[in-house]
Amino acid sequence: MSLEEIKQGIASLPAHGQREVSAFLFHLRHATDPDYQARVDTRLADCDPAHWFTPEEFERQLGEE
Repeated sequence: MSLEEIKQGIASLPAHGQREVSAFLFHLRHATDPDYQARVDTRLADCDPAHWFTPEEFERQLGEE
């Protein structure tokens, strides 16, 4: 199967299938990064409210990507 066939197959999936493929690719990208989990753990342990986003700020930043 060629990369172009894979792309066409993904494009033909319903939205939920495309989201699942996206999540899988995200997992693959970070599975080989030894520092990724440490960065996530550090962010999750950050209890300083000054570092938190409001829901509106989160949505605004998400829309910029």
